[in-house]
Parts: sequence; C-alpha cells; structure tokens
Amino acid sequence: MSEQEMQYTAKDLAASLDVTTSTLRRWAIALESAHYPFQRNEKGQRIYTEQDIATFEELKKLLGEKMTFADAIQQLTGHTKTNEKKSETEKLNVTAEELEKLVSHAVKKAVKKEREKLFKQLKKQMKKERDKLKEKS
Repeated sequence: MSEQEMQYTAKDLAASLDVTTSTLRRWAIALESAHYPFQRNEKGQRIYTEQDIATFEELKKLLGEKMTFADAIQQLTGHTKTNEKKSETEKLNVTAEELEKLVSHAVKKAVKKEREKLFKQLKKQMKKERDKLKEKS
C-alpha cells in the first residue's frame, strides 16, 4: 500500500456505506474467512483502503439484489468458507426424479423386509396349528 493511499476507519466506512459498524465487522470477518486480506494498524484493527470500499460496496449491491450472503462472499473472493461444506452441499443436491428413485427403492426394501417377517410369523403360526391338529387326531 502506498503512503498516499487513503485509509479509513470502520466508523467512517460504515457511515459511508450506510450500515452499522457491527454489520461492517460481520462482513469483514466473513471476507477474511474467505481469504480476503485487510490491512491492520499497529493496534491490530482493520484499516480500510479504496479497494476495500469498492469490495464492500459490491457486497452491499449483491445483497440488495437478493443474493445470499454466502454466495456474495464467494463471488467476491472466489472462496467458499470450506471446501468440505461445499462438497457436502453438492452431495445433497439431487433432482426430484433421483429423490423419488431413492425413496422408492427404500420403500421397496422395507416392504420386502416386512413381508419376509410376516411370512415367517405366518409359517410359525401354521406350524403351531398343524401340530394342534395332529395332537387332536
């Protein structure tokens, strides 16, 4: 960062974006978790540059367009919070047809298992009845 580049505090930036400082902090934390780098002063506080302002303005615009917060962060940084979570989400994305096939298969399997159980009980009951008849004769 050059000496002449303007730096802004969270309070100034929040005011210019018309958001609260806590909203700005939440946005900054989410960006950092997606590997967006912020400059920090000697006290460890974030200091914001013109580039950061443009990033926050774009984030606010995306959120105003009803994009989800996570999607907006990903679009701005190119990173998801964790690749693991993305993989889990991708595993969960199934079409209605695939879901119907999975449910149908599970139901058929359960019905088959229940039918076998009923047949065993029926067979056992029939054997008891046959044995009773033999005893009577």
